[in-house]
Amino acid sequence: MLFAGPWWGAFSETAGRRRVIFIGAVLYTASTLIFGLIIDAGLRLAITSNAVLWLMIGCRSIFAVGAGAVTTASMALAADLSARENRLKAMSLLATAVSTGAIAGPAVSALFAGFGLAAPFYIIAGCGFIALCASQLLLPAIRPQMHVAPIRFRDLLRGRVLLIAAGSLCFMWGNYGIYAIVGFHIQDRFMLEPIAGARLMGLALMGASLASILMQSFVVRRLKARTAVFALIGIPITIVSFAVVWSADVPWLFVAAITLNGFGQSFVNPAISTALSLSVGASGQGRLAGLSTSTQACAFLFGPASSAAMYGYWHALPFLFGTVLISVSLALLLLVRQPAPIDET
Repeated sequence: MLFAGPWWGAFSETAGRRRVIFIGAVLYTASTLIFGLIIDAGLRLAITSNAVLWLMIGCRSIFAVGAGAVTTASMALAADLSARENRLKAMSLLATAVSTGAIAGPAVSALFAGFGLAAPFYIIAGCGFIALCASQLLLPAIRPQMHVAPIRFRDLLRGRVLLIAAGSLCFMWGNYGIYAIVGFHIQDRFMLEPIAGARLMGLALMGASLASILMQSFVVRRLKARTAVFALIGIPITIVSFAVVWSADVPWLFVAAITLNGFGQSFVNPAISTALSLSVGASGQGRLAGLSTSTQACAFLFGPASSAAMYGYWHALPFLFGTVLISVSLALLLLVRQPAPIDET
């Protein structure tokens, strides 16, 4: 996704957003279906465990390429279909869809896992098939506005965009890193068995996603404020939430802290997407969306790996490092200036 996102963003400028979403959905659906088939084959001992591992890695790589296409083109299309003054509403709606999926996905998987370990993947592949059909039937076939000379990535990643991208990377890195080890933390803190820990973690993540949905649907999208204002609201809440996660001595307080984290992120994530989108005109939205996808993938890549290494050394270290990163993101986002109106003529 790190490398595919920018490529899909540039390709969507010429091929169109709907076509890129369709291609991405095909890759997403096919790779998920094959992943389920690999699990079934492994359980039947039809292939070796070594083959299962490498085939799974290959499938997930294809999945990431497809997901990168859908994520990038969806963000660019949301920008294409919304006026600058309504951009926050569009990005909040997109973030709400992601948060809804974060609730529905685990619930669906848990419901169908009783039919076999591969069953949830077949259901998700079916949902992907519905998505690719819907992309052709419901999405408008519009072409992005293009200048004679398209914006290059090296010209894009500077000034305001560089500050926002760096702030976004620090914020997501800090969050993804702490989320990666918090399951181990609650097992160690509350002396839980893995299954009990997973249930508690699932409940907390559902609380965070629900808080994000409610805030993005009814509050954030109705506000009109600079990125710095949203950062000043959401980032301190995020820092407090992880401090409570570290110090929580009862499970319900842990669930409340993760829910509070979702509340804080509901302000920051749509604001960052909106600020990035408003930094360029219509002709640069695809490449900018690709850059945003790449930034998220970079945080996914380095956040969990760094936190896992630090947690093995000292349990408090990932929380301290994550707090520093999220604080740096606040400092960077406070430096972002209000964008000047862009003349596309």
